[in-house]
Formats: sequence, C-alpha cells, structure tokens
Amino acid sequence: MITVIVDRNSEDRSIRGIYVSGHSGYGESGSDIVCAGVSTLCYTAANALEDICGYDTEKVALVKESDDDEVFFRITVPETGSEEAKRHAQVIMRTAELGMMNIAEAVNSEQNRFVEIIHSR
Repeated sequence: MITVIVDRNSEDRSIRGIYVSGHSGYGESGSDIVCAGVSTLCYTAANALEDICGYDTEKVALVKESDDDEVFFRITVPETGSEEAKRHAQVIMRTAELGMMNIAEAVNSEQNRFVEIIHSR
C-alpha cells in the first residue's frame, strides 16, 4: 500500500510537507497505474515549486528508490521566500493532496486498500 502523510502546521493549517512511501500493489511493478499517478503528482508538485515559486528542487524534493522498486518521496515547503511564493506553494501542495485523495477514493474499496492518506495534526 502507498502511504501518504500530509504534514500541516498546527497553527495555520498550511501544508509543510507531503511524504509518500510504499507500493500500491494495484498492478505489477512497472505497469501499476496507481503508483504512476501518485508519482506523477509528486514530480509535478516538486517541479511546480521550482518553476512557479522559485524554490530549488534539490532542496524541496527527495526521491529514493529501493531495490524492490519501493519509492519514497519527500516534498517540503521551505519557510523562506516571498509571501506570493508561499501562497503559490500552498496551492500547489493542496492540489497534490487533492489529487492523491482522488486516486485513493477511486481505487480503494472495503476489500482492498491501495492508498492511505494520513493527515498530521
């Protein structure tokens, strides 16, 4: 199962980071559309943080892949930057969160859970 942790600031509820790990098991490795969808959202968010907000991708995103094709993504929003960049970053992160929630809703059932979304407090 893919686990998505959305880390929020307890005071203003802004998203500080999104952490994704695991493998959905929805399909075979290399052709799993659930993993592909979640991965695409992660890469898109990281690239948008760079292109739109001006943050360095090397500082906001980390991708690790294990020998058994399990992937770990970490996307964090820096506390630095202009107020405009911070607002845009929140829109980007919220959009990624919504996309992952939509995927989870589409593929999870009572019998099978492929994506778990955890919201930190």
